[in-house]
Amino acid sequence: MEAPFCRCGLASDLKKSWTKANPGRRFYGCSKYGTDGACNFFRWHDPVVDEHMKFVVLNFHRRIRELEKRQNGQGSKANGCPVFIFIVISLVFSFIWMGLGM
Repeated sequence: MEAPFCRCGLASDLKKSWTKANPGRRFYGCSKYGTDGACNFFRWHDPVVDEHMKFVVLNFHRRIRELEKRQNGQGSKANGCPVFIFIVISLVFSFIWMGLGM
């Protein structure tokens, strides 16, 4: 999907929300966001997520941050890639499992 244009006439940026109400949910926002002259364009890219998945995503996100903080004292962030990949794969399987109604 091509990014929609904001009221500034520019292609909007795809961003990610980390609020409790919309954790991990992607949206399009003005590419000038946070600067003078931004038009405050906003449009959701992802559908609404149910409460259980919000809980799961927030907990995975919290756990990733904790692991990254621990690893920052021991080396580079790159060491966290296997953990991140495992979590992403787990999320994908969770979405598939829920979609199948199991």
